[in-house]
Amino acid sequence: MRAKWAIVAACLVAVVAIAYAAGKTSAPEVIRARRFEAVDPEGRVRGLMGMGSDGGSPVLALIDEKGKQRALLSLDPDGNPNLGLYDEKGTMRAVLSLAADGSPGLLLRDEKGPRASLALTSPLRFSRRAGEPLAQGSPALELLDERARPIAVLP
Repeated sequence: MRAKWAIVAACLVAVVAIAYAAGKTSAPEVIRARRFEAVDPEGRVRGLMGMGSDGGSPVLALIDEKGKQRALLSLDPDGNPNLGLYDEKGTMRAVLSLAADGSPGLLLRDEKGPRASLALTSPLRFSRRAGEPLAQGSPALELLDERARPIAVLP
């Protein structure tokens, strides 16, 4: 009978020691990986953070329940940020970006392609209308036809 109680006592001591040790563990300060995926209860990837297809630029993507990418936050190879928004078919419909000099740009598309773009320009940007350089920081608005040709350019 004493042997039985000794086994029970040993088991209790082991359980208490394990519980104490588990309470003392802490989360790591840094977790490193090339890719993280967020999955829904059915195991479908709904979001990911990792490196882009070029291997050197970080991306953060949001994916709908049908597996289509709907939003993408990324850096281009030169380190400039871009935010792309996609429709239910996975077609890019809007892009918000910053150029190397900090000039913002906005491109809007319908299902057929680019229709309008808005940019605060750098000295390297040229008007599609006349091929003339635009002044640094000057706003430009272009409305495009179905072939991405300008039909109106302001100023």
